[in-house]
Amino acid sequence: MTVKDLVASLSDNPYFGAGFGLVGLGAGLALLRKGGQFASTAFRRYYMITLEVPSRDSSFSWLLQWISVHATRTQHLSVETIVKQHDTGRISMQLDFVPSPGSHYFWLVAIYMLLRMVI
Repeated sequence: MTVKDLVASLSDNPYFGAGFGLVGLGAGLALLRKGGQFASTAFRRYYMITLEVPSRDSSFSWLLQWISVHATRTQHLSVETIVKQHDTGRISMQLDFVPSPGSHYFWLVAIYMLLRMVI
């Protein structure tokens, strides 16, 4: 039995052919998955900016206000209530909606930004 006969007998075997088909399909899906992971990592590394601002920084509240105005597709918001009592006894209240803890994605000029709010 030569190599040609061996290959011909294996190619005629339906179980062997189906096994190669499944192996090929599995290998293709694994490559597709790895390619997606690589693309996601490369996008985050080269095209996204992360910004870390501690809550005790003086610009933190300004940044929250700015993001609440410019991040139009944010789904998770928190409310901040500011209560002021004037000298006349009148009380005024202001409600500000700010991004809640979690991940928020938005465009700034031509840059895709990721904001991670951590408590």
